[in-house]
Amino acid sequence: MAQTKIAWKFPLSNFVFLRIETVFVVLLTIGIFLLTFQKGLFYAVISTLIFLGLYVLVSFLVQKVRKTEEHYIITDADFQVTRKTRNRVRKEKVPLKEIKRHKLSKAFLGGYLLTHQKKKHLLFFNSKDELKKLDEHLQKHYKSRNKKSAKKKKR
Repeated sequence: MAQTKIAWKFPLSNFVFLRIETVFVVLLTIGIFLLTFQKGLFYAVISTLIFLGLYVLVSFLVQKVRKTEEHYIITDADFQVTRKTRNRVRKEKVPLKEIKRHKLSKAFLGGYLLTHQKKKHLLFFNSKDELKKLDEHLQKHYKSRNKKSAKKKKR
């Protein structure tokens, strides 16, 4: 049986904002527009544009300064993630049999894996295809694990 390997890097070079971040900024922008609309349409538009400009500038600077990068590798046996932030590198490796459950969000392209020791491992995706491949792999892993435990119980 060939070993399955799923790997991806986050963020890609064309990455701008997380989806959840975009939703939050849109809600803040609408709130700022509505709060300043009392003073007039001109002030509302100007204050909204200033907020968006400052947010984009700060976000761009933070991305350039932190230089965050994550590499994910999932095989039939384990889950590995390498997190790089500027000069710091952290590596985590968790056997798939230690994973108790997982939760993935197709809307926000993120999720987590929860181990039996209650440790949460965050996941970030660039596309729905990456998320779908991981979900299928984990579902297959759970099915094979449940079949093995069912066979042990029958004995």
